[in-house]
Amino acid sequence: MESREIVLKNPLFTDLKKVGHKPEEDIYVWSMGLGLHNNHLQNRLRKEVISSQMRENIYKDLWKNFYAMGLEKVNSALGVTANPDLDAINKTLDAIMTDKNHPAISGVGDYVEEAILNWVRAFAAYDWSVWTYMEKWLGAKQALNIYMWMWEEFSLGELDHWKSVVGITDESSVTMKQLGELSRVYWESIGCPYKVTQDTEDTHEAELEDCPYWQNMKELFGEAKARSMTLKTEAHVSVNYYDAILKAMGIFDRFSFTMDRFLCCGDDCCRVRFQRRK
Repeated sequence: MESREIVLKNPLFTDLKKVGHKPEEDIYVWSMGLGLHNNHLQNRLRKEVISSQMRENIYKDLWKNFYAMGLEKVNSALGVTANPDLDAINKTLDAIMTDKNHPAISGVGDYVEEAILNWVRAFAAYDWSVWTYMEKWLGAKQALNIYMWMWEEFSLGELDHWKSVVGITDESSVTMKQLGELSRVYWESIGCPYKVTQDTEDTHEAELEDCPYWQNMKELFGEAKARSMTLKTEAHVSVNYYDAILKAMGIFDRFSFTMDRFLCCGDDCCRVRFQRRK
């Protein structure tokens, strides 16, 4: 068992301070986010994978791997065992998505900092397992299509909320400054410190100095094993995430987005760039 002192040394808490967030607020981002990720997986597999046996193979493998990661308090709160009861786990995660007072949310830790850290670790373990076992059972092409869709659902699910936060009311007249602010609140919502390096009418560029998701995936799996997944997925998924936002806002013909550096692929930061199309 980790001491409180060791828990608080996790990079997550430095990052939360940098973006001005508190553990007791952001715990819902990660706990409800895991519920959503699980829900997105089930919905897409039912649509894309005809074989119920193939779907069950993926579910069972990913939850067996999740259990083996040794997140004892998370396993206990979610009811994950060496022989996982998929229906029971899904029921708990579905309940978490709609109930901020669900006992499992705080039940993964003895205090709020331990609980949020365990949810971040749980999300990283789940996400790694989702990709790994979809690739195993479906092959890389179909797995990537499904995985990209799952993250696209995240990008669009909160779009109206974040547009409201940054004051976007008329998409037809959205400015580059508003797009940059929208990007910032999305990244900071998952604890990634956001440093603007270029901000003009035609270009917005920023560097993400750290990523709690990646830091804790490395801790769980080791850097080499963690990167065996991120090298195959993150560039495609991250760029598509913001392409989906631009398309949903009806401004994809006026603005482009790309990322050309990734912490989880070996760079010293992640770098995002919005460019006005001319």
